[in-house]
Amino acid sequence: MDELKIYEFRPLFLTLDRIGPFRNVHEIDFTDSKHHPCNFYMVVSANGMGKTTALEIFSCLMNLLGKKEISTYGHEDLDKKDGRAQLDFWVRLHWQGRDMSIVLSVLAGRIGEEVFLKPWTDELLTMHNAENWHRVGFRSPVPGRYEAIMSRKDELLLDLSSTIRASLENAHEEHFLQPGFHLPTALYFSAYRDIPGISDDNNGNGRNISQPSHWNYRPLYAFDAHSTLWRDSLDNLVIWLKWLENGSFEAAQKLIDEQVFVDTPKRLKGVRKVPPEALVDAGDGEIHRLDRLSSGEKSLAHLFLRIGAHGTANTIILIDEIDAHLHIRWQHRLYNALEKLAEDHPGFTVIMTTHSTEILRRFTTSMNIEKESLYLGGDLIEQQELI
Repeated sequence: MDELKIYEFRPLFLTLDRIGPFRNVHEIDFTDSKHHPCNFYMVVSANGMGKTTALEIFSCLMNLLGKKEISTYGHEDLDKKDGRAQLDFWVRLHWQGRDMSIVLSVLAGRIGEEVFLKPWTDELLTMHNAENWHRVGFRSPVPGRYEAIMSRKDELLLDLSSTIRASLENAHEEHFLQPGFHLPTALYFSAYRDIPGISDDNNGNGRNISQPSHWNYRPLYAFDAHSTLWRDSLDNLVIWLKWLENGSFEAAQKLIDEQVFVDTPKRLKGVRKVPPEALVDAGDGEIHRLDRLSSGEKSLAHLFLRIGAHGTANTIILIDEIDAHLHIRWQHRLYNALEKLAEDHPGFTVIMTTHSTEILRRFTTSMNIEKESLYLGGDLIEQQELI
C-alpha cells in the first residue's frame, strides 16, 4: 500500500467559544473571497481583545495531532472551564493509491457527543473543494476528563495519526530537515523574541554539544522568551546544526544572511569551539556573538533560525506582535522577509498579529494587489457582548 503523503496543509477556520474574551462564538476565517486558504494572514484587535488567545488556542489544537490520549490541552479555559474550540484545515494528500482533498477538523474542550462548532455540510465541502470531512481531537464532558473524538472506523485519520506518532518516535535529525518531509508543523512565536547571553563562565563550563531542547519533528513548537540555559539557547542550536554536517547549518546560514542581514555587511560566520557559540562577522573586522546583535536583529535571527531548523514542507508560522520592540524600519524588514518566505515556500502559511498602524496600512494596501503566489486575508476582532 502507498504511504500517506501530505501535499498541502492549510488552516481554514478557527472557531472559539467561552475562551478568554470570546464569551460568544467567534470564527476566524483564514480564506480569501474566493474561499482559497490564505498563506499570509493578519489578525488585528485592541489590547485584551483576544489576538494572543487565538494564537494560543491554534497552537493547543495543532498539538493534538497524532495524540492517542492527553492529560491536558495546555490552556486553562479548555482544561478547567467551559471553553471549546474547533480548528479546520484543508488538506490535499495522497492516500491508498489516489490524490484527494479533505477538511480535517481538530476539536477540544466541552464538545458534546454530536455537536460541532462548525459542521461541514456537503455544500460547504464543495465550496472549499473538499471530498470528505474528518474529525479528530478530544472532548471534555466535565473539566479534567478527556475523551478522544476520532472514530475508530476512520482509516485515513488512523493512518495519519500513526504516521505522526512514528515520526515523533523515530525521526532522525537529518530526516525532517529535508525539504520533502511532508508532515505539518506549527511554529508559535510569542511577542518576546530576545537572544539573552548564556549563563555560564567564560571558560565555557556547562556547554557541551548536545541535542537542543527543541528538536526532532513535532506538530507544534512553541517558542516563548528564551531562557539563558545552554540547552535552550540559539547558540546551542547553531552548534548542533554545524555538528550534524548534513547541510543544515549552511541552510540556516543562507536564510539568516538573506533575511536578517540583507543590505548590510554582516554575515553569520560560523561557530567557535571554545567556548562553543555562534559567530557573526560584522563586516568591519569585528566578530561577535548572537547576543551582541541589535534588538531588531535579535528578533529576526530568533525567528529565522527557528524556522530554518524546524520547518517542514507544510509549516504554519504563528507570530504574535510582529512589530514588538522593533523600530519602524525593522518592522518593514520583518514584513518583507515574511512575505518573501510565503512566496518562496509553497507549503508555508504565515499568521501574525500587529499593533503597528504602519504595518496594518501596508497590509491592507497589499490586499488590493494580486500576486500569483500570495493569498492575503485578515480578521478584525471587535468587542463582544457578554452573555
